[in-house]
Amino acid sequence: MIPNIPEPILNLLYEIGEVAGKNAYLVGGFVRDLLLKRPSLDIDIVVEGDAIRVAETMCDRWNGTLETHSQFGTATVTPENIDLSKVDFVTARRETYQGAGTLPIVQRGTITDDLCRRDFSINALAMRLDTNAFGTIVDKTGGLEDLETGTVRVLHKQSFRDDPTRIFRAARYAGRYGFRIPETDEVLIQAALPILPQLSGKRIRNEIDRVLLEKNAAKIVEHLTQLGVWEVIFATQNISTAFVYDFKKAEQAISWASAHLVDETFQPERVRWMTLFGTDMPICQIEAISFRLVLAHQLQRLISRTQAMKRGVSLEEVTASNFEKLGFPLSKNTSIEHQNGMWCIVDADNMNTYVCGDGNLYQVQTPLTAYRQLEQTLTPLKETVKPSEVYQLLKSYPIEALVLGYVDAIVPEWKREKIRDYLLGLRKVQPFITGDDLIALGEKPGKAFETVLWESFAAQLDGKIATKSEAFCRLRGFKDHSPRKTL
Repeated sequence: MIPNIPEPILNLLYEIGEVAGKNAYLVGGFVRDLLLKRPSLDIDIVVEGDAIRVAETMCDRWNGTLETHSQFGTATVTPENIDLSKVDFVTARRETYQGAGTLPIVQRGTITDDLCRRDFSINALAMRLDTNAFGTIVDKTGGLEDLETGTVRVLHKQSFRDDPTRIFRAARYAGRYGFRIPETDEVLIQAALPILPQLSGKRIRNEIDRVLLEKNAAKIVEHLTQLGVWEVIFATQNISTAFVYDFKKAEQAISWASAHLVDETFQPERVRWMTLFGTDMPICQIEAISFRLVLAHQLQRLISRTQAMKRGVSLEEVTASNFEKLGFPLSKNTSIEHQNGMWCIVDADNMNTYVCGDGNLYQVQTPLTAYRQLEQTLTPLKETVKPSEVYQLLKSYPIEALVLGYVDAIVPEWKREKIRDYLLGLRKVQPFITGDDLIALGEKPGKAFETVLWESFAAQLDGKIATKSEAFCRLRGFKDHSPRKTL
């Protein structure tokens, strides 16, 4: 029997075995991690027969909540006891792939079918739960031997072609456990690389997100670089060799934010992606990748269908001459790809990324370019810069980019202090004088109106005024000496 199963989980597994008999198995990552003496929380149960029926019975026993997906033959039970993890029940199945990179066709099967459909031998281990053989390991693919030798091995030669996301998972498991991918499998990976671009951007993004959450993410990213993965996904762009340093910087930024920005919306995944892109990747490429992988971005419309038609252009056709007519000439170093149902155009020489869809022309905007842009903003900064000038320079940047700038040891310390002062103080300052105050004084909104508001707030930030009454006195003095009747 497998040792070191925590007692609450052990009792839970015994109960499942009593109910389902020889038809229930503990499978996958939980078995793998138990054998490696590592903690694991994901309890996956495969049932030969009707998994939902077993889940319903267990839900009643544990006085829990049940979520079922009858079309997939799966269910999840969350026990009332908060010391117990949720349990996923899956009907044993077999899978067949109609083509490379496509989703599989699923049918009911046996435990052998279910184990043999999995990605790697170390994940194709099961443990019997019936009372007569509780704890017996079922190994149909040589997983036990691969655990002993530290090997991440796929189950058949078409595995990476059937599902190229397994390339990421292979590198992830190798990095997490200090295992190796055999040379024979690396050859299979090389053969499957051309299929990666056929996957949806969301599937690729999800796999990269999982890589970036790993403790050894830098090592895994480097391994994927060696395998040639990034060049395929990022359109010939590669990950910076400084990523090892950048990843440490990302973790420092996330740690600092968790301690100092407790009540704010801070998105760690954005920090990790910013550092993955590094400081060398062109901004237009970051924009294109953000669109391709459905990362945080928005499309700003440049030309509508109606505007294009008035200029005799149909954006259903993406051609250099059409872009010339619209006032956005393309260089010869331009790539055009169909992605996410639209055309993505990357003009590398002019550093622009466009998207065409529904007859409209858009420009891609993403917060993930912010750290690259912040680097450019900080370069000309002088040590004598005023707080109000710091506020103006930094206010448009997301806090994720600013925190990265603050922890970056390459940035001069005095600049880092300016960023910290903005993060912890300046950006939280509320102006003494508001638009409502000016309107109450009889002023009308307009350009001069906005100028006065900013000048008052800038004086406040720079310590020239300390109270609302001082702000009003300053405002009256401005009005008394102004030649204009209205602001």
